[in-house]
Amino acid sequence: MNFELILIAFGVILFVVMVYSYMRDGENSRQIHFLANTMDNFNKQLFALERKVEKLEIAIKDQVPPADGQKIEKKMEQELASMAEPIAFSLNEVQSAFAHFKTQVESRLEHVEDGMKSISMPKSLTGLDDQKIISLYKQGMDEEAIARELAVSKGEVEFALKISKMQ
Repeated sequence: MNFELILIAFGVILFVVMVYSYMRDGENSRQIHFLANTMDNFNKQLFALERKVEKLEIAIKDQVPPADGQKIEKKMEQELASMAEPIAFSLNEVQSAFAHFKTQVESRLEHVEDGMKSISMPKSLTGLDDQKIISLYKQGMDEEAIARELAVSKGEVEFALKISKMQ
């Protein structure tokens, strides 16, 4: 009876951990999806910037004589810098989101590992009580007397004897 309750409790705990993990996995998937969409947007912006630069280069070559090349380069650098600022800001946001996500996942993982370490197996599965039960049974004690002596249930004594094929 006691062993069965322990198994049921272990099963309930395992179920709760699995449900918790499933819920967290869904949240993590949403965050990853958000980050993937953000990266897609960055790629689109980068592509648009490259096209603008190409068009500007063509327009500048067509309109400006070669003597004004330095002015054009400065103007292009200024325009590129102004276009790159929003991208750099967005990349910093993504980087901080990744760092936050990483710390969340690591803390959750540590929490789950600590919870799993705290779960212990019942004594009868370790073999310590089983050895005592078998020894007392070989000395001629009946199951009820062994259960009283070791302060365990009669079902645990029967289970240990069945496992060891003494009964």
